[in-house]
Amino acid sequence: MAGKIVFLLADGFEEIEAITPIDVLRRLEFNVVVAGLRKNVQGSHGIKIEADCLVTDINESELDAVVLPGGMPGATYLRDCPHVIELVIRMNSRKAVVAAICAAPIALKKAGVIEGKTVTSHPSVKTELAGAIHTGRLTEVDGNIITGKGPGAAYEFAVRIATALGKGAKAEELLNMMFVQRR
Repeated sequence: MAGKIVFLLADGFEEIEAITPIDVLRRLEFNVVVAGLRKNVQGSHGIKIEADCLVTDINESELDAVVLPGGMPGATYLRDCPHVIELVIRMNSRKAVVAAICAAPIALKKAGVIEGKTVTSHPSVKTELAGAIHTGRLTEVDGNIITGKGPGAAYEFAVRIATALGKGAKAEELLNMMFVQRR
């Protein structure tokens, strides 16, 4: 399964949470597309990315997964974008992979897709995820919903996405070859 994955970026995204999983998933030969709220987006630490397309240009029917990196204020911009919320709702309704890390699960909450689900996030947004079962673990998978805690979870988050899309063993092998230390 080649798998097409879209990463949604807004100004203030956390660079590690976007770039690390994008890199890992591309090395695993997934078709990864970067969609921005603007064509040129800037991370919370000044790294600038030129998006492949705008969020409004996404053809959701071609996608196997949608990924929302955290960071502030990027996560709030994603949460407050109607196109992002509609995309998350549609992807979830067809049980495609919906993944969010750090503060970005606040967008999943607004979309109404984590009620009763086991999730994790950055501790600063835990209270905003009422109705979900928040564990505080590094990553969580509940059905098609994948969540991560923060930048330090970026590799594990990428492995969880790859596993959900049928390439878990290859992801584990890749991380070993990259000398990624894991618990």
